[in-house]
Amino acid sequence: MRHVLILAPTGIVMGLLKALVGLPIQVEMAAWLGLYILWVVYGVRANIAQPVRRVAFCGTLAGLLAGSTQVILMEQYKANNPWYADVFETSSAQNLSTSLLGQNIALGIVFGLITGLLIRWRLGREAG
Repeated sequence: MRHVLILAPTGIVMGLLKALVGLPIQVEMAAWLGLYILWVVYGVRANIAQPVRRVAFCGTLAGLLAGSTQVILMEQYKANNPWYADVFETSSAQNLSTSLLGQNIALGIVFGLITGLLIRWRLGREAG
């Protein structure tokens, strides 16, 4: 449970950054990558048991929290991310909300699995 409380809130941080500051997709992906590198360091140092399962869960939750934060702050999100203006004009608020949640959850699952695998690989190398 401790790992969830440490790792998952990074989704809130990213959701706030995206909604209140605005991050182009390249910057957002670089920021997520940086956070997940920190997750790997944390996971190896904390010696997480069953890292793939636990970190994939944390990644999914981080994606859910990021997407939820963006949906809650939808108006600020629209104002601070003008590069998505064409998407905003053609999508209803409901479709945009669903899209934000789905994309963030999917990215959280993928990055969480990759991060968990990296942690497991690194822990295996240290044990052997």
